[in-house]
Amino acid sequence: MKNAALISGYSLALPYARHPAQLIDNLHQGIRVNTTPWFASEEEAIKCGFKRNVNVARLNTTKESDLDLICCLIEEAIAQAALPPAALAGESVRVYLTGLGPRVDAMDYKSFYDKNDIEDVALSESIKNLHVRNMSQDYLAFKLAEKYHLTNIPAAMHCTSNSALTAIHLGCQAIERGGLNLVCVINCSKINTQDIWFLENQLMLASRVVQPFGKNSQAVLFAEGFSVILLERQGYRGGPKGKRHVKLQSNYTQTSAGRSHDPTWLSTNLVKVMRSVMSEAAVTLDQLCAIIPHGNGSSTSDKSEAQAISMLVGDQTIPILAYKGMMGYTATGSGIVDLIIGAEALRKGELIPAVANDEISDEISQHLLVDQPIVSHQKKYLLKTGLGVDGSIIGIVISLFANGEAA
Repeated sequence: MKNAALISGYSLALPYARHPAQLIDNLHQGIRVNTTPWFASEEEAIKCGFKRNVNVARLNTTKESDLDLICCLIEEAIAQAALPPAALAGESVRVYLTGLGPRVDAMDYKSFYDKNDIEDVALSESIKNLHVRNMSQDYLAFKLAEKYHLTNIPAAMHCTSNSALTAIHLGCQAIERGGLNLVCVINCSKINTQDIWFLENQLMLASRVVQPFGKNSQAVLFAEGFSVILLERQGYRGGPKGKRHVKLQSNYTQTSAGRSHDPTWLSTNLVKVMRSVMSEAAVTLDQLCAIIPHGNGSSTSDKSEAQAISMLVGDQTIPILAYKGMMGYTATGSGIVDLIIGAEALRKGELIPAVANDEISDEISQHLLVDQPIVSHQKKYLLKTGLGVDGSIIGIVISLFANGEAA
């Protein structure tokens, strides 16, 4: 492909790991992320309308602002890519800001509803959080454009699970068509009370056990996180530094959001996307080292993916990598985290098994890599999929190639 989209750099800050090397090291060691209850007590959770208290994985609280952390991650990714500090300036560059954006917690609205006279407004800290600066969807985009001298304001893609993967798909398409040289996708995933309410109403917090494709799992392990990934056009400034490069090819379809809880409908459309992106990449099943599904522990989406994978692979056995029961589910940014894991799996030639929290569903147990030794491989392709409650389905083929090889 003349204008292949290559991964040139990435960085992250998760409750599970502060940088990609630590992420891979923690997976090697079988470490599980630390969690804390969202509410102060079970009684408070029930009083606020929830069935029970919910454990979540939160970023370590520091004085570092969201903007400062994002800038730090951008600079880490730029340094890894060996790009100049001013790399994001210019007409042929686009920056995407994904996630849910700056928001006010619903509990602060509740405080204002209960206490809204002038003395309460002056003295209550939670009411002060309702300031407009805490809700501005354009603040981060404007500040990033100002700091990095961007020609275009970052496109804000505030949506559901596929937020970051959608931006990556758009970036890949623009690069392949020769329109861009460099794409930076940023994800900012912070948790507010309304997010937990949303998950509960989507039946994604129905069990205490969390295990992708687990027999008893009907829940996700909600986690915060920030991440950045840089994509560049093959041939731009001679390509990324290093002897081996990772290429992305993506495919996208939009289905009815009203049928996002229909496993048969989802699996049928998902297998179409997987077959389509593999066909476009000219990759066969036996060339794949693994598949990284959305796999977050939610029964509906996991069941759909298990059905789709079974339809895709038939009698073949393809390793499935699913770590969100260990490291948490960074909802809108998990796609970037999975791509980092996929790129490392190709570069290092090894697949790291997850530590299981539950018995695995019969439909996919032969494929899911859990509780076993590391698997070495010499293959050059990996398939990543993403599902969104908005009905979006994305498939990405990750390819490894060396300098001098055609991408």
